[in-house]
Amino acid sequence: MKRKNKRKSSLFYEKRLFSFYLKKNILSMKFIICIILSLIPLFQILDYYKSRYVFNQSIIDEQLYWEDFIEMVSYFFSVLRLLPVIIAVNVVSGEFSNKSAMIIYTTESRNKILAIKLLCLIISILILILFYFSAFLIMIFNKTELLVSINIFLTGFLILFIASIFISSLTFMISALTRNILASFILPIFYIFIEVYLEDLELGLLSYSSYTIKVIYFFENIIFHEQIILSSITIICIIAFFGIPILIILITFYSFKQQDLRID
Repeated sequence: MKRKNKRKSSLFYEKRLFSFYLKKNILSMKFIICIILSLIPLFQILDYYKSRYVFNQSIIDEQLYWEDFIEMVSYFFSVLRLLPVIIAVNVVSGEFSNKSAMIIYTTESRNKILAIKLLCLIISILILILFYFSAFLIMIFNKTELLVSINIFLTGFLILFIASIFISSLTFMISALTRNILASFILPIFYIFIEVYLEDLELGLLSYSSYTIKVIYFFENIIFHEQIILSSITIICIIAFFGIPILIILITFYSFKQQDLRID
């Protein structure tokens, strides 16, 4: 009976904690700023096309959506790539900066609290991406009275979502392991910035964007050219694209569990 009551109490606490962190994320000023900043690339794309008067489904799907929307924001130094950093920067380190970490991490296991924080972070990123894509569809429909084909839309959405999860998980790991907000902000942005030059330095394996590009081209060939070009390099890039965020999360959980959380 006591064990059953303890489980109920633990479950109630977890639900309250999940609700608290989720509200804290999506109702925060930084999330609202991210929502506003996410509109900048959309206006840039539409401004580029404002002089075009002829649109058809092919132009909407391949050129406007896939090439100018998905490819641009997926692997260039764009505003959208910075937003997951802003959202995730103080998910863990914020509690160490205000000295509340010791209270939080002694009430439940570290892994459980970290899992709740990670789930709230992923949901926040999902809401941001949903808003971003919805705004794009509304703007395009308002201008052309056409919508992106559903299969192309979902493929692009998945790619951009996973790419955003990589950046947020990288920031999440740095936030958890350094427990420093400044480091959690500077290091991911520095990585995003130098990614452009890693290929030139023959360090492409360290660039997540290089895997993203390969995945985009793989699906592009399937969707628009009806070709399945599946080489060993492509397979490795697909595995890396989906697997690296998971690996980062596992490293974060393992390393955070080993840390001494005493605050100086």
